[in-house]
Amino acid sequence: MDDSRRRSSPDGLASPPGQALDETFDGLPLAVRALAVAVSGGPDSSALAVLAAERAKARGLTLHLFHVHHGLHGAADAWAEQAAQLAQHLGLPFSHQRVDVELDDPAGLEAAARSARYAALAQMARSAGLDHILLAHHRDDQAETVMLRLLRGAGIEGMAAMAPMALRDGIVYLRPWLRVDRRQILDFIEAWGPAHGFDAVRDPSNLDPRFARGALRNDVLPAIERHWPGYRATLERFARLAGESAAVLRGLAEADLAAVQENQLSFDNSLRVSRLLALPAPRQMMVLRQWIASHGLAMPTETRLQELRRQLQAAGGDRQILMQHGATRLRRYRDWLVADHGVSGPPAVVDAPIPLRWRGEPSLRIEALSGALVFTEAPHGVDPQWLRAASLALRRRRGRERLKLAPQAPSRSLKNLYQERGIPSWERDRLPLLYSGQELVFAAGLGIDARTPQSEPGVALEWRADQPGATGYR
Repeated sequence: MDDSRRRSSPDGLASPPGQALDETFDGLPLAVRALAVAVSGGPDSSALAVLAAERAKARGLTLHLFHVHHGLHGAADAWAEQAAQLAQHLGLPFSHQRVDVELDDPAGLEAAARSARYAALAQMARSAGLDHILLAHHRDDQAETVMLRLLRGAGIEGMAAMAPMALRDGIVYLRPWLRVDRRQILDFIEAWGPAHGFDAVRDPSNLDPRFARGALRNDVLPAIERHWPGYRATLERFARLAGESAAVLRGLAEADLAAVQENQLSFDNSLRVSRLLALPAPRQMMVLRQWIASHGLAMPTETRLQELRRQLQAAGGDRQILMQHGATRLRRYRDWLVADHGVSGPPAVVDAPIPLRWRGEPSLRIEALSGALVFTEAPHGVDPQWLRAASLALRRRRGRERLKLAPQAPSRSLKNLYQERGIPSWERDRLPLLYSGQELVFAAGLGIDARTPQSEPGVALEWRADQPGATGYR
C-alpha cells in the first residue's frame, strides 16, 4: 500500500528572498528610476520594504512606500502609523490613502477591498510619477490563490493565479517572491525587527474563517500540509505551468479570432457566425471568450457562454438572437455576432417632435436624444438659405416613412433602405429623422432627401450620438 503521507515533488527549491529580489531589480527597464513598495505594516510587506530599500539605494533608484488604509479594522490607524514609521526609519518617501470599501459589494468584501486597494495604489503611483510597484505576495499566497480558484471552478487561465509581472490601470505590479516560502520571509523580519525596534502588525482577518482565504489558512491547508508537506511548491509549479498553457491557448484563440472577426463599418468588431461555427466546439468557446474580452466586458459564466453558443448554432441565419450581458447586448444580425453598447431604445420623452432652428452653428446639441446634429459645408448639399429659414424638428421613427435619395430615384421606405445599408432593426429606432413641417429632410444613417432644396456649395448633415450603437452609425 502506498504511504498516505506522500511528499510533493517540486521541480525547484524555494529562492532566498534577497536573491529573488535581486533578480527582479536586475530585470527592471533602464528607464525606471523610481518605484514603490505596497506596505500594509505586516511582516511580508515590511520585509520587502527593508530589502528593497537596500537594493534601490545600491542601484541609485528612488524607492517609495505606499500604504492603503481600508478602514475595515479597529487597528487600521495604528497599521498606517506603523507603515509611516517604517518609511521614516528607512529614510523613504511615504504616501498613504484611505479608501471606502463597499461592504455590500456583490463580488464580496475581499474583492471590493482588493479593487479599492489597486485603485488607490495606482493613484499614488501617478502622483509620485512612477509606474512600477512591488508586491509582497509569496509562495504561500500563490498556493492559497490556486486552491481558492480551483474550488471556485476557474479555468486554465484562472489557475495561472498570480503572475510575477502584471499590468493594471497603466501600473506594472511586480511580485518577486512568488517562489519564496513565507517562513524565509518571517525568519528575516523576525531577526531584523528587534534590532531596529520594529514589530510588524498582525491582521487577525487573515485567519478569520468567515473569509474564504482565512478558512483555507486556518482549517484546510494545515490538514493538507500534514500529508503533503511540499504542497506549496507543487501548487506554485502548477500555477506556472497553467500560465504557460494558458498563453499557448490564448495564442490559438487570438489566431482563431483573427480568422472569424471582421471590423465592419456597420458593426465595428464583430464575429462571422458561420466561420465561428466551423471551428471545433472548444475553440468556439475560446474565441467567444477572447472576443468578449476584446470589448472590455466581464466574462460571462460558463453556463451563459454555452447558452450563447447553443443559440448561435440553433438559430437560422435570418433569426436574431439577444443575450443581455450587463449594460451590453450580444446580438446576432444576419451572419454577424455584435456587441451592442448603445442605449436600449427611444425614451418616452422624445415621442413628440423636438423643434429647432439653425442659424449657422456647426452643430446643435439635442440633450433629449443624447447627441448632436452636425452641419458642415459640402460641394453639394442642402441650400443654407433655405435651411436658415426652415422650421425644423427632430423626431424618432414612427413607421411608414419614405426617403428619396436621388432626383431620378423613386422614394423608398426607410425600412428597406436601412436593410440595404445593413443597419439592424434595433439601431434604426435610435436614429432620428429631421423634418421641415411634414416633409422629411434627413434620415440619420441614410442621408438627405433629394426633394429638399439644395445648392452648390451646400450643407451636409450628420447625426452624432454620444453613445453610437453597434453599427457605429451616428
